[in-house]
Amino acid sequence: MNLNSFKYFVNEGVKSFLKNGLMSIASVITIMLCLIMFGIYVLFAANLNYVARQVEENYEIQVFIKDGTSSSRTAQLADILIAIPNVNKVVFVSKKEALDSWKAQFGENSEILEGLELDNPLRDSYKITVDSLSLVDETVSKINEIEEIANIKNNKDTIEKLISVTSVVKTVSFWIMVVFALVSIFIISNAIRITIFARRREVNIMKFIGATDWFISLPFMIEGIIIGIIGALFSVAVLSQVYIRFLNLVGDVFTGSISLYTFGAVAGILTASLAGMGTVIGALGSLISLRRHLHV
Repeated sequence: MNLNSFKYFVNEGVKSFLKNGLMSIASVITIMLCLIMFGIYVLFAANLNYVARQVEENYEIQVFIKDGTSSSRTAQLADILIAIPNVNKVVFVSKKEALDSWKAQFGENSEILEGLELDNPLRDSYKITVDSLSLVDETVSKINEIEEIANIKNNKDTIEKLISVTSVVKTVSFWIMVVFALVSIFIISNAIRITIFARRREVNIMKFIGATDWFISLPFMIEGIIIGIIGALFSVAVLSQVYIRFLNLVGDVFTGSISLYTFGAVAGILTASLAGMGTVIGALGSLISLRRHLHV
């Protein structure tokens, strides 16, 4: 295909898009809604994976030491714990540090803890980070073999339930996006069908003088792709504003070691994903219509 042919096909596609008026607008709006759902799915999946990585990196097992354990033996436990497979880091937390942490969490109500310094009921402990969440059960089992361990705080079950719930939400949003995609393809194919019907005499003449189906079809495919790309651009614009507002709303929830992607961090992959999806939906809509209605 030479440059002149390419310019011709693009020109015809743009003209057809503009001629269709309301049908083109309806197609753009429908594909935009579909791509917004797809974009939500992309953002959700990206952030889910991002949070999962942060949870795994910051996941901690807290090991509490039995009362009466000598300070020298407590110090030796650090070497024993770090030698256990899958243990990445061991940090000692004294009972005084634990009490100070509680006071900080209670804030203005910390006065209810006053007096506990004299008879601190908390235990010395170690906070342990691991290399892999999948091996936590084996790691905890090894830690339990140490005689001086009183109990172990392990939130792995809660984390697994959270990931399971978010996985279900991700699956549901994916199927909603698929439904919108099918609706978009149907509307785009109808828009292209109207164009083919309006130009049926011109198409008939082109076939009579020897034009191939591909030569006739390409402008209509380009029209569908234009609809898809415009819908993608509008959907990116809408999602950027919605996502930024969402981050502002949940900014106080996701703090410290857990955070969500900024829009700038996901803008590239989101734009590329929506533009690709819009192009595919637009082209498919055109192909379906052409397959049924190009025989003139």
